[in-house]
Amino acid sequence: MRHVNGFTVEGLGSVASTQDVLRARVAAGVDVTFTAVRAVEQTAGRGRRGSAWSSGVGGSYQSVGLPTSSVSALLTVALGVGVAEELTAAGALTMVKWPNDLVLGGRKLGGIIVEVVSGVPIAGIGVNVLNDVPTWAASLRGWDVRVVGDLVLAGVERGLELMAGGPAHVSARFRDVDWLRGRSVLVAEASSAATGSGIDEGGRLLLSGPTGEVIARIRPKVEPEASEVVELIELNLPK
Repeated sequence: MRHVNGFTVEGLGSVASTQDVLRARVAAGVDVTFTAVRAVEQTAGRGRRGSAWSSGVGGSYQSVGLPTSSVSALLTVALGVGVAEELTAAGALTMVKWPNDLVLGGRKLGGIIVEVVSGVPIAGIGVNVLNDVPTWAASLRGWDVRVVGDLVLAGVERGLELMAGGPAHVSARFRDVDWLRGRSVLVAEASSAATGSGIDEGGRLLLSGPTGEVIARIRPKVEPEASEVVELIELNLPK
């Protein structure tokens, strides 16, 4: 057990999901605030909307218990900004694809999932390092997994500090790491294309039309006792 950036870090071997480890502790009445649980691998890791998340040996996988006061529609975005800034400062230019994907060189490097259990926010953060990844994903080959995990925790701390600055502060800092900004985005339900234009102070993705006016705001939905989900969007990129 170690202490990193104010977090108590516990290392585990193979688990179904680090999220499930902390969820079970919360259900048992254990205070998990500022506890980080790491795993060598996850056999049942998950992403948004309950989708499976490949978590083979060699990646950085951890879940962190956060203060109840941090529950907000901006929490996932703020954590993404913090982690992206820390990885970038360490040499890996990382962006955030709203609301929760970490992107390196145009490919997915990792992701963040926030679940609220009995009022306690639990953030699960996975980053590809030495693990096998599909061709569409990125990884931090040559990096030390524990160092990456520590950088992620520094990013979580940075994200919480960012939240303390207020919504305007979060949305302004997000601009610097916003991977969707200026890209063509197709809103599946509307079958119409728009351009990513940042987020508002409520964490909603802003989409603008041809003349720059905001024509849509897409809000992440956070359901009690469930993972964060968002309305379906897909990139409309040139071939």
